[in-house]
Amino acid sequence: MPLLWSLAAGASAFYLALVGAGRKHPVKVAPALLLAGATFSASPLASAGLAFCALGDGLLLDKDRRFLHGLGAFLVGHLLLIGAFATAGRHYLSTAVLGALGGGLLLVIALVLAVLWKRLQGVLRLAVPVYAATLGAMVVAAGTHSAMALAGALVFVVSDSVLAINHFARRFRGAEMMVMVTYYSAILAIAGSFLQFS
Repeated sequence: MPLLWSLAAGASAFYLALVGAGRKHPVKVAPALLLAGATFSASPLASAGLAFCALGDGLLLDKDRRFLHGLGAFLVGHLLLIGAFATAGRHYLSTAVLGALGGGLLLVIALVLAVLWKRLQGVLRLAVPVYAATLGAMVVAAGTHSAMALAGALVFVVSDSVLAINHFARRFRGAEMMVMVTYYSAILAIAGSFLQFS
């Protein structure tokens, strides 16, 4: 993998150590920014998507006040990643398998939304389902690309589900570490999937 990808992996490990010590720091955005740089020549759309993920990371350093803004940044990031997967010209999974994957994701999304629904108020009752549907579409798009892309996208779903349940439904110990381990694993895999074919 390119140097920037390796630096992103190192930055991820560094921030996870900070999370383990109970600290937050703007270095949280570094892995996604480095991956945006790493993927620029392979896929400008993927690079832009990862840059918006970095923006979302920064906004979510203050989840209580900027959650909706962070959600919006990640939404744009997912839309750009969908475009990157769709224009890569690859056909990893068949249409039938992608349809089954989409159906399974709809079920998972419905279950998570059912858990969260009473806690969602105002614009979040629109924003969260729209975001969830876009995330699901990103997973299906990743399924057209490669096993690495699909694995990263699915782990992204795990990360966002844990984040949402912890933020809206029930806070639990270790949630921040779980969110960040799965999130960094997801973006490293997604970036790697574009780099392996560049």
